[in-house]
Amino acid sequence: MIAESGSNLVSRIRRRIRPERGAAAVEFAIVAPLLFILVFGIIDFGFGFHAWNAIENSAREGARVGATDASGNAVADITARVQNGTSFLTGPVTVLVQCSSNNGTGPFSSCGSSANWNEGDLIKVTVSYDYNFMTPLPTMIGMGKQLHEKAVAESRFEGN
Repeated sequence: MIAESGSNLVSRIRRRIRPERGAAAVEFAIVAPLLFILVFGIIDFGFGFHAWNAIENSAREGARVGATDASGNAVADITARVQNGTSFLTGPVTVLVQCSSNNGTGPFSSCGSSANWNEGDLIKVTVSYDYNFMTPLPTMIGMGKQLHEKAVAESRFEGN
């Protein structure tokens, strides 16, 4: 057996490696779109969750305002509190305030002046928001372009 010189051995190894030169670029080209879709999908759903969390908190704050507000303008105050808590959201936020009289045993209906409310009446605040997805991923998997989010909170009126 004849011993190879060091330079011959290196050139033989380089010839064997050379055909695999573009393999990493091809693999990246295959994996990159999936990676980007996954990352942007996570970001998009994170923003959607943030919007849902905001309307949940605003609905609770609005219900709490309704429980303690005996000024006669409770519905306007509730709506203002909810709108203030969701002011950073793009698009309209719908606020529905309903009341149930007789210690919450009656059906929910639109509220009149809080001066007519009795201690123990229930106030229900419903907040709705349509979150528009930023990426086409939800549309591609059949979820549509919007996510309808809704939050409901109830509280008892604590009295005048």
